[in-house]
Amino acid sequence: PPKQPKKPPQLPTKKPVDRRVLSSDEEEGGGSKVKRNPTAADIWVEVWSDAEEQWVCIELFKGKLHSVEAIRKAASSSFAYVFAFQNDLSIKDVTARYCPNWTTTVRKSRVERAWVEAAFAPYYGQRTARDIREDQELRRIHEEKPMPTSIAEYKDHPLYALERHLLKFQAIYPPEPPTLGFIRGEPVYARECVHTLHSREIWLKQARTVKLGEQPYKIVKARPKWDRLTQTVIKDQPLEIFGYWQTEDYEPPTAENGVVPRNAYGNVELFKECMLPKKTVHLRLTGLNRICKKLGIDCAHAVIGFDFHQGACHPLYDGFVVCEEFADQVTAAWYQDQEEQEKKEQDKYEARVYGNWKKLIKGLIIRERLKKKYNF
Repeated sequence: PPKQPKKPPQLPTKKPVDRRVLSSDEEEGGGSKVKRNPTAADIWVEVWSDAEEQWVCIELFKGKLHSVEAIRKAASSSFAYVFAFQNDLSIKDVTARYCPNWTTTVRKSRVERAWVEAAFAPYYGQRTARDIREDQELRRIHEEKPMPTSIAEYKDHPLYALERHLLKFQAIYPPEPPTLGFIRGEPVYARECVHTLHSREIWLKQARTVKLGEQPYKIVKARPKWDRLTQTVIKDQPLEIFGYWQTEDYEPPTAENGVVPRNAYGNVELFKECMLPKKTVHLRLTGLNRICKKLGIDCAHAVIGFDFHQGACHPLYDGFVVCEEFADQVTAAWYQDQEEQEKKEQDKYEARVYGNWKKLIKGLIIRERLKKKYNF
């Protein structure tokens, strides 16, 4: 018979040495970690206390009050989202109350704040004075915590900022802000001193214009742009960007002599309702320019934004802008034209119906004649 292969010798396993100096009942059991279920949901109750003027956390199954720390440790998974449901079924984000590391690690594990706000906006209740005081108290608690000790924790921190972490369109204002501290010799600034800068065109979309004589607060490289004339991509062009403090509210022009003021492309930039030129009206009527052309009245397309597709940026139109003295006239003419168009469509539809019946009847007559003539 064939020889059986020899089994490899088993090496003796080394028993773990317990090097603890002090022990407790909770540590017995080999230091095993608590098993967590990431798909489970943790539910508890918060009750408003008039005496303490705050929400009191209650652990129902154990009957403990102010059990924030106990609930956090016994949770099925590490907290990233904690929502509280009000009596009217509205919700409120209270994650900051149950996460001591809210300003550092927990906040970075969540999706973007703008997405969360947009997704849960229909479920948010009306903001009350109690909510405002609660948010201020939570903010005060996190502000009183010591500053981070590593440079990585300062990135996107809601309270502190380093100049090295500024993005392309961000800057610190005022130029010499107060310093809150130092980390490895680098000054730490308040997050409130970090502002987002925009170009003149972007500020115009927000109904703001750069003040006269203002110098750009920062100059960056513009995004690559396709030049249709040379059929090449233009890169590394300087782009002047400005801060909010360098802008003012947009002052719309005034229409004179029945002429609508417009830009170099013949359109009216109407990114905000307040940008509507004075003595004009915005009419969302399809094909109004054709009616105005017949009547000899000036009108212009209203541009409300831009859309990027097919490798180029295209304007988005929404109605037309006409002078207010011609608004009633062109509106009445538009409705009359719509009635005429509907009548033409109805006449065209009826002519098609009668024509189909005529063809059908002629076909039946021809078939009867052929039956009588050829007996089939």
